[in-house]
Amino acid sequence: MIKLVYFDFNFWRIDILRLSLGYSKVPYEYKRIKRQEWPKEKEKFPFGQLPIMIIKEKQYGHTHSLARFCAIESKLYNNDKLKAIVIDQVLDWANEITNKIAPSIRAAMRDKDLEKSKRLREEFIENDLLVWFSYLEKLFDKSSKKKKFFNDEFSIADIVAWRVIYWFYCGILDKIDNKFLEKFPLIQNFFKQMNTFKAFTKLDEYKDIVS
Repeated sequence: MIKLVYFDFNFWRIDILRLSLGYSKVPYEYKRIKRQEWPKEKEKFPFGQLPIMIIKEKQYGHTHSLARFCAIESKLYNNDKLKAIVIDQVLDWANEITNKIAPSIRAAMRDKDLEKSKRLREEFIENDLLVWFSYLEKLFDKSSKKKKFFNDEFSIADIVAWRVIYWFYCGILDKIDNKFLEKFPLIQNFFKQMNTFKAFTKLDEYKDIVS
């Protein structure tokens, strides 16, 4: 049995694992750790980070590695090397754009410096937001012939892209107007199609994320 461990809130790094396993009905357990308990728990986990995965009492870490494992288990990866590298690029894109916005989040949550957070968020919006979504738009255009899924068949690439787009679109991030997505018609249409893809939207994990 796969066991996933993360904080007591939803975030794309854990949600892509849950969605992949849930989509293919791969059984798993899910443990949430309260943020205030993290300092005393941190040393127990590989790399001092979450999420982690536990299988047969062994712990494994790093989002990309866990995502690839869960995708393979769920048959949402690809044996075609060129299609696999598209999936990996979407995963790396998600990590890169997260690293770009992370300083503005840390300034507010860790440093409690709202002015610094505001300044860093404005810099991200000016310098990075449209640039990094343009990269995703171009990748989708090049890799998708039918313009529905990244590899023209549903994979973890689509789960990752949807989850990160949702993060930026849903209003949880201060100062980010979701109208930015209108500048990227292919990704905007992909996002709309994912939100009507019944095999995906019927998942309990999906409902938990959007509720």
